[in-house]
Parts: sequence; structure tokens; C-alpha cells
Amino acid sequence: MSLSTARYFQTLARLLAETVGPLPAVSLPVHQSVGWRLATDLIATTPSPRFDNSQMDGYGIGYANVAGGRFRVGPDIPAGTDPAEVYQYGVNGYGHDTAVPIMTGAQIPDDVVAIVPIEHAHPPQFVQTGEYVTLPAVEVGAFIRKTGSDMKAGTLLAREGDVIDAALVAAAASQGLTELPVRARPRIAVIAGGDEVVAGSSPVPAKIFDANTPLIQSLAATHGMNVVATAATSDDLRDFRKVLDALIREHAPDLILTSGGISEGKYEVVRQLFERLPDSWVGKVDQQPGGPQGYALYGTTPIIAVPGNPISTLVSMRVLVLPALWEAFASGYEPLKVTARLNHSATGIRGKTQYRRAVVGMHGSELVAQLQGDAGSHLVAQAVGANALVEIPAMARVKPGQSVTVHLFADARLDAPVGPLPRSVTLPTDHHASTSEHPGATGIVLIASTRAAAGVYDDDAGPKLVQWLRDKGYDTPEAWVVADHDLADTLQHLTAGEYGPMPDVLITSGGTGISPTDQTVEAISPYIDQYLPHVMTAILLRGLRTTPHAALSRGVAGMIDTTFVVTLPGSLGGVTDGIAVLDELIDHIVEQVRGEDHKR
Repeated sequence: MSLSTARYFQTLARLLAETVGPLPAVSLPVHQSVGWRLATDLIATTPSPRFDNSQMDGYGIGYANVAGGRFRVGPDIPAGTDPAEVYQYGVNGYGHDTAVPIMTGAQIPDDVVAIVPIEHAHPPQFVQTGEYVTLPAVEVGAFIRKTGSDMKAGTLLAREGDVIDAALVAAAASQGLTELPVRARPRIAVIAGGDEVVAGSSPVPAKIFDANTPLIQSLAATHGMNVVATAATSDDLRDFRKVLDALIREHAPDLILTSGGISEGKYEVVRQLFERLPDSWVGKVDQQPGGPQGYALYGTTPIIAVPGNPISTLVSMRVLVLPALWEAFASGYEPLKVTARLNHSATGIRGKTQYRRAVVGMHGSELVAQLQGDAGSHLVAQAVGANALVEIPAMARVKPGQSVTVHLFADARLDAPVGPLPRSVTLPTDHHASTSEHPGATGIVLIASTRAAAGVYDDDAGPKLVQWLRDKGYDTPEAWVVADHDLADTLQHLTAGEYGPMPDVLITSGGTGISPTDQTVEAISPYIDQYLPHVMTAILLRGLRTTPHAALSRGVAGMIDTTFVVTLPGSLGGVTDGIAVLDELIDHIVEQVRGEDHKR
């Protein structure tokens, strides 16, 4: 009986949790702990800052002097100097008209209530002790970092299980900590098997170099595993047992990983051993590549066996072993699954989930997956540069642009180059019945905004324009938000009729300014057959009532065949001005195009 990928990885996780159990906490020097997970909550024991200190190089003054004036300069307080050693009787003891030269980070004397930055002083540089300086008025507390303003004693800095990053290292070091308690990572021994595998760099007839041990070691480095030993074995069962015994005796690993020797061949040494052990399983998992799998208990040490073709090893590690290690120990890095859109078609195979090597990256605002290489399990060179595995369900027919599940590698970077998505996208179709005086009158609203398309902020202009058109009786779907760089392609497909007939009214918003990304006017102008410049003049005059910035819009208006098109600014104010003008014009424009204003 074969198992699904999900069921088998859960079986492995349960095996590890029951045989190895929770891993102990270990201490690491703070500078070596980045990427590890905290074993306990981290609580601040002292406030930060530990004392009131200066945010600027400047002059410190007391309450009596915050109104500004001419002051005598006292002795300097450099960072790291106890102000009580400089002003033994306090600042006022030195004189009530004293300005204290104090450097950034220096502790504030008790009598100082504000800092005047040196550039605000006259002269704007430090003068000698005993000379005079003129300072402006300043508010109490200005440019003083108060004790505990970053964190108070007892503040929770990070929780158990959080990944330690550089900022947490800095926070811990600021508390005087030199070590951090972290979750131990599983200790793993790796065995690559088979008489056909040879180490070294000199080719041997009928032999292949060991690619799987370095592969697993590399995955360990990027996914938070601790490979404590490696070994090789022949196809002789006694030799295999000797290797296992030596690894356990000398390194006491939590887990042994074997690569190869698990298939149906006559010399599959791992299979031979597993079939002799009571607590073992050897069989097939419903995936390609990496179908043959197995596990066993050798004494009290769990062994997980994966097939020996390099890509089978890669896939087995990423979709089975790494998720099982995370599920059992929550140590290292959690394997991430995301959803991306495939930029070309793929077809699944019968009865098995297929895992294809892929490059995943951002194309504009879209997360795009691009298959790389063929599906063969031996094609290791074709995997170079892949940063993920794309999951293709059994018998699935994935179309270009369709969403797929992607299993990212821990070192994946989303700046990898990928091709664009196909443009066979349809506009929203939630049309509303027309109630205008012009039966069947239609409108479309296009919002050109890269940030709104990426979800950085919500689009407000589109809903406002759509509601206005609907209130006037135009059958209008929800606004379509596209990135600035995608607007030209969108208009090409729209005017070619790929989204259906052209509407009576096409309104765009955004991309009419003068920044390098503003491309709406350039994108739409080639399609305009007849310009209506005074429409934009009226919108300009309306906008100038409230802001001179309205003059910076380069919007255009005109006709694309029988479609009235107008490009409005992206601001809500600019859209409001456009609606105010168009509300009096749009029906008459549609009537003229349809010839309805000439009826007798």
C-alpha cells in the first residue's frame, strides 16, 4: 500500500517525536545565535536607555533658561563620562546661566531639562569653557532620551521559539548578555550507499561521484539541521551494519539519514536491513520523484531512508524530511509553502503528486512560478538555480496564470528572474443592469497604481468612480486595478476586444503626473482617434480652485472609435473634480456618439 506525501511526513514526524523526544536547550554566544530559535522567553532585566542621555550634540540647559538667551559655557560632558564628576555641585552650582556642552549619548546632568542642538546655537559650533553662546527658546524634554524609553525592565523582548535576528542580538547585548539559550538542532548522521558511489575527484569506470552527501549537507546549512557525521557504505549488508554501529557509537546522532539502497533492486542494502527490523516500513509514497521511501528503528536510533537519485533526494528532503523535523522539534527553519501563479501550462501524472523544480520570483506585483528543467530524477544540472518545488496534483491540467502551491527552499530569494504571466485575464463581470436613458450604456474604470495593485494600500478612487457611473445608469463592473507597467498591455487587450465589446465610457485614474512611473497618457494616446482637449481644460480649471498642483496633470480626453475615454489623476481630489465636470457632459457625449441628440 502506498501513502500520500502528507500522511508519510506525519508518520515520520511522529516517529521522531516518540523516539527522540524534545531536544534540550543549549547556550550560544550572542553573535553566533542568529538564525537559531530561543529556548525561553527573553525578558529585559534593565531599562534601555539605562539613564537619561542626549539625543544630539548640543548644549544642555536648566528650567530657568528654556526661554533662550545668552549663556556662559560650562565644562564638556563627553559620552561615557559621569556628569557628577564634572559638575560635582550640579549645573546650577557652576552658575545659573550655564549652558552645558554635551555630546550625543552622554548622560544628562540632574539639573538639565532640555538640549539645544549645536546647529541651533550662535555660534553654531562648540566654544571654549567660560565663553558665551546664544541659544533659542526650547521646550522642556527636547532631545533627551528618557530612561526606559526603548524598553523598561521586565519588557518581553522575544518569545520562546522566536528566530534570533541581528536586532535581537543587539537588544540582548545591550542588556549585558553574552550568551542566549537556544533550541538544540537535531544531530544527524548521513550515509550515502551503493557500490556504484565513489568519493574523491578521480573518475572510476562504472562509478559515479557522491552528490547526495554534499546535497544533504547543503540543505542542512540552509534549513537549520546539524550534520554531525557522514559515511559511505557498500552493497554488503554486514558492511552497512558496521557503518551504522560506528556512527551511533562515535557520534550518538538523533537521526540517521540514508540516501539510496531503498528501491526494488537486488542489491538494495537499506531495504534488506529494514525488512529484518521489527519497527520498520518500506514502501511507496504517491509522489514523483522520490516514490520509494522507508523508516526503521535501529536499536533506539531512528533511520529515515530516501532514494538515491539526486533530485529524488532533493524532493524527499524538502517535502518529507524537513517538514517532519520541523513538526517534531520546531527547530531550525519552518518549511514554507506559498501560492504563486504559474507562467505556463503543466499537466499532472496519474496517481501521483508531482514536484517540479522551479524558480519563483516577483514579476511586477505578482509572485510568479516558472518551471525549470524536465521531470527526470537524475537531471541534477537542470535544478541549478531552482529555489522551490511546484506541486502539480495528480492528473491536473494547470493553465498559464493559474495558482499553484509552491514549496520554497529556506534560502529562496524572490528577486530571481521569471517570465511574465500571460495576459489572458478577464475584467470583472459583476455587471449591473443599466437604468440610464441610454439602454445598454456601459462603463469601465481602470486604476493605474503599482502600490494599490500590490496591496500596499486600498484603492479609493475606483469605487467612487464606479458608484458614480452606476448612479448615472451605466452598467459598470468593479474597477480593475493594474500596476503602472501593466497598463499598456491591459489597454492593448481591451481595445482588441479580448475582454468583450468596448464600453461607451472608459475612465482611468492615476499615472497622469510627471514621475518616471506615470505612463497612462503615453499608453492610451496611440488609441485615441479624436481628442477633446477642452474636457481636460474644464477639469483643470475645476482643480485649480483648490490646488495649484492640478496644473501638473497631463491627462487627455477623446474618442477611441465610439468609446469616450478620459484620464483622471490618481488623487481622490482629482477624481472628485473630474466627476463634477463629467457629470454635466458624459450623457451628452454618449448621445452625440449614438446620434441620439439629432433626433427630430
